[in-house]
Amino acid sequence: MSLFSSRRLARALSIPLVALMPIGAPLYGATAQAAEPTPIIDLMLTVHVQKHHRGSVIVGVFDNNASYTAGEKPAGSCRIDVSASVERCMVRGLKAGTYGIKAFHDLNGNGKLEMNVFGIPTEPVAFSNNAKINMRAPNWSELKIFVDPQNVVQNIFID
Repeated sequence: MSLFSSRRLARALSIPLVALMPIGAPLYGATAQAAEPTPIIDLMLTVHVQKHHRGSVIVGVFDNNASYTAGEKPAGSCRIDVSASVERCMVRGLKAGTYGIKAFHDLNGNGKLEMNVFGIPTEPVAFSNNAKINMRAPNWSELKIFVDPQNVVQNIFID
């Protein structure tokens, strides 16, 4: 008797059709709905420079507390050459969600935030929500903002 006898073949072919369908496939004519694409948001930052109209302002936009606190790579960034009291830059490619912004005014052009021996910044710094340094850097809850298609402009005041 062959391995594929007619009886075995009949039994093998009697597997319900539903069992052969991939998981998540629509049943009984139901149509699958495509997930709406997540909109990509470009965040416009308006930086108000109060004192020093020289150097650059370097901005990091962080998408979670851990990366903000650890100073890891931001979700987005921009660099603004300062020559006036109001400057703008665009942080592109963000998704709707919670972010925190920190910026510093690089007065000496070395690309890093200068600090004194006590770890206190000697160059101007700024944060979203206009959060202030009060014996410590602002925590996530003080500076977090929500970015979505209706909220795409943020003001940063520095110096």
